[in-house]
Amino acid sequence: MRYVDLATPFEMAAIETAGRPGSVRVATIRSRIEAVLPGIYPAGPATDKRIAIALQGFPGDRPGYDRVISVFPAALSDATKRFRALFQGFVSPLPIYLYHSLGQRDGGSDYLEPGHRHVMLFGADMIAKYHSDDSLEPFMIHELFHLEHARHFADCEALWCTLWQEGLAVDATATMVPQATDHQLLLDIPGPIRAATERRWSDALCFVAAHFDDVDGAATAAALQMGGNPPDGLPDRFGYYVGVRLAQATALPITQLARLDNEAAQPVVRAALARLIKDARVTCATRLDIQAAP
Repeated sequence: MRYVDLATPFEMAAIETAGRPGSVRVATIRSRIEAVLPGIYPAGPATDKRIAIALQGFPGDRPGYDRVISVFPAALSDATKRFRALFQGFVSPLPIYLYHSLGQRDGGSDYLEPGHRHVMLFGADMIAKYHSDDSLEPFMIHELFHLEHARHFADCEALWCTLWQEGLAVDATATMVPQATDHQLLLDIPGPIRAATERRWSDALCFVAAHFDDVDGAATAAALQMGGNPPDGLPDRFGYYVGVRLAQATALPITQLARLDNEAAQPVVRAALARLIKDARVTCATRLDIQAAP
């Protein structure tokens, strides 16, 4: 799997401009990195401030950052081989870049201006923070699955959509990495998710049932984002665990689930949630409309 290394040019610019005025350093980073990928760092003072902060902290961050640059090619290759064993012939539909994300992401796709170019971005700085161990390859499998899934399932704003996308990515990783730990499944960021969610399992299920079709973003943030203000007692990103439990409740293989489009997936997700609620013997204030899964 080919990728473009923008992490090394960032490092070289950081080293070469050390001791120079901050504005010069920021301008150098913008000039060199955006010459390869315009729009990777959005224009504006907020991003300039992030670049300046990243440059100031780079000497301390450099050992972990360098290690990511070193191991990334083999890790991506190994993850791709394992992925193709299940999804034969997989090729990334997007160009892949390794870069300094300024603390924004370990991985994910994005649309860049100008041109609204769709790319896959891996942040070496955040990978160093979260995946400097045996979770790197599983993390990459998680992200590769999103690319494969997007061939069939389009992004949509409803809570169930994002819950489904992330849950399937966790399930795909669990399928391809036997005996994967919760750390490898990304279920311990920022803290352990499984046990904390199971302690409030009824609340988690009823929250999802109540907000299943919500499109305002608040419910999605509460369930899936760090700092998204989840319901009292539930952990940040609890929706990732609910999502993988939904996938498992279908009793269908990940290869089949990955090929469901939005129209076909919705009744499957509804039925899986209803099954989890029934199995937990929970009575939710909001009634979930049941549709038979195919």
